Amino acid sequence: MLGLAAAAFGLLAILVLGGGDAAAQELRLPLPRPLRPGEIAWLEVEVGPIGRREVIVSTAAGRDIGVISPFGPRAGQEAGIYPLPLPAEAIEDGRIVVRLSITQVGAPPRVPTGEEVRRVTVLVEP
Repeated sequence: MLGLAAAAFGLLAILVLGGGDAAAQELRLPLPRPLRPGEIAWLEVEVGPIGRREVIVSTAAGRDIGVISPFGPRAGQEAGIYPLPLPAEAIEDGRIVVRLSITQVGAPPRVPTGEEVRRVTVLVEP
């Protein structure tokens, strides 16, 4: 529970204080524990109402991890929680380092708001 609170606080601080470039936000979140052989880390992204936008998740080096494009919910509805497996290169010194951006047709990529990306959590599973 403490890890979840720290991750949520970290996301809030980053979104409020800014950082990285104007098109993407870099997140540095601790792994809940070191990975054991055969385990992988997952990123869980809770997305609020984003309409016809997409959340792009990539490594700090720019390698795509996943795209969250919830086109099923109606305008104003929650988009849900999306799990994304993390590549080993996203893990540095017991932390995951990822970049989030919002894209929309006809507009440049930008940093997500706290309403668009509500929570980002790191899980470790076999």
